Amino acid sequence: MGRRIARNLIIIGIGLFLYVMYVVMVGHFGLDVWILLGSYALLGGLAYFLNRKRIWALRGNYLYVTGNTARARVALKKAVDSGVKSTSAYLYYALLLVKEDNNATDAFKYLEKAKEYAKNPVDQRSALITIATCHYMDGNLEAGIKTLEDMRKEHEYTNTSALVTLGYLHLKAGDYEKALEATNSAIEEEGDYASAWDNLGQIYYETGDVDKARNAFEQALRHKSSLADSNYFMGLICEAEGEHEMAKDYFRMASISPFGIFNSITQEMADEKYEEYHGKSE
Repeated sequence: MGRRIARNLIIIGIGLFLYVMYVVMVGHFGLDVWILLGSYALLGGLAYFLNRKRIWALRGNYLYVTGNTARARVALKKAVDSGVKSTSAYLYYALLLVKEDNNATDAFKYLEKAKEYAKNPVDQRSALITIATCHYMDGNLEAGIKTLEDMRKEHEYTNTSALVTLGYLHLKAGDYEKALEATNSAIEEEGDYASAWDNLGQIYYETGDVDKARNAFEQALRHKSSLADSNYFMGLICEAEGEHEMAKDYFRMASISPFGIFNSITQEMADEKYEEYHGKSE
């Protein structure tokens, strides 16, 4: 960090020097404005060259977060191959490798780099959550759970996102008691966290407590209406109780909701139920 600040101060100093030289040249020698423009073009090129790794990383991070994964991959690969010290760049690139290429071997190499560069608690937690996520996507639930359980032991504070992820992984592993404990901890930490309520609804649904499941899903959708899982399971509950018009609305919402890594249902499942009810209305 200190080295980067020093480098940027040098660039600023060069810029000020060029500006003073321009004033002197124009004032005393009558030289034209193109000298200033040319000088600053040179300075801009120098600044880009010296900061190109960070620029690639920042661009790749932005493109990934905004959903442009194809362009994000190009920028992130340039950043990580250049050795940039950006935790998030390595994390996002690893996620792309596992999700799109099914390449866990290389992904975990980049994740180790992310851990190496994670110097503050926020980056350290993000790295561990991403490692657990990649284990889950690679089909290794046990390793994903162990990563997050170890994180809870080692770190004084475990954020809501980590607790929700841990609860979901326990849910997928069929350990409903531990899933409930982690999920309730997340809700205590942040009561309006929609994904935590979604987890809770799925836990109760899987264990046969439909009334509690319905209440939890309603809470989830109150905080975020575009949760595919909550809408889908609410559709199933309404269907079982004979509320077909409500079921149709929930299945429609499920089919148009975004799908991510941690979804219990697929786009195909949601579309199938919506088409089933769409056919009934015809």
